[in-house]
Amino acid sequence: MRAFLSALILCSALLPTASAKSLLDYLLPTDELEVITVTDTTPTGALLRPASPANPVFYMAVSMGCRDFGGIIAGDKLPPTHEVIETITKVLAKQGYLPATDSHPPTLLLVWTWGTMNVETYPGSLSSLQINHWQLLRFMGAYKVGLISKTPDAFPEYMLPPGLSVVSGDAQTLNGLAMDNLYVAAIAAYDYQAATRREHKLLWMTKISCPSRGYWMPEVLPSMLAIAGPNIGRETARPVVINVSDKFKPDITVGNPTVVEYLGNNPLQVIDASK
Repeated sequence: MRAFLSALILCSALLPTASAKSLLDYLLPTDELEVITVTDTTPTGALLRPASPANPVFYMAVSMGCRDFGGIIAGDKLPPTHEVIETITKVLAKQGYLPATDSHPPTLLLVWTWGTMNVETYPGSLSSLQINHWQLLRFMGAYKVGLISKTPDAFPEYMLPPGLSVVSGDAQTLNGLAMDNLYVAAIAAYDYQAATRREHKLLWMTKISCPSRGYWMPEVLPSMLAIAGPNIGRETARPVVINVSDKFKPDITVGNPTVVEYLGNNPLQVIDASK
């Protein structure tokens, strides 16, 4: 066993560094959870009053279900859709976003989805050249730290690959994370009245991700949603990266008993469009 570990250490020292993680990090994963949250608010959305438990905002929602946004890896365990929807509604309620009722009509239309964004490589490539590096970076909000552009197909991105330019510590962190498979979730808010007129008036979008290595989606998705909760619907100047040790267990229970009763006794205004 000692000889085996010595060989691993030697190999990790000789191999070129493809990301911030070493070979031993991949073979012997830790219990740390790293959650990245980024929210973009449109000029119209910035004019809205912030939601809070004391001044809630009411919504109807469309759930797009679980999707694979990158490479497909067989064998991943998936949480039941109804459990994910319940978790999302509880996290939203804690931030002041509540399902609409007859007495509280909706002002927002929320659209959400979750799933995987796995690394894709060129088929048969000996160098394991990643195809979708920019896609992962963009989802994590790397455009807010100057690493890439906000929109795809920007000319400078293809002139200077990541790692060949001087970037900040945040950018280096995101660049390393973009070389790993991710669990992701996204929540977009639209103006409800505009939606009834078939107008797409985006107000804000929150994107949440975490490396999936060493975890199953059912055990990590509630935690990453709860950790991202305070940044949902609120503009972030930069991607918010939170390292969570195994000692920290995020609580997704809605603290106000009245809100818990409200969510439990009233039908959720969520349309499941995944089917």
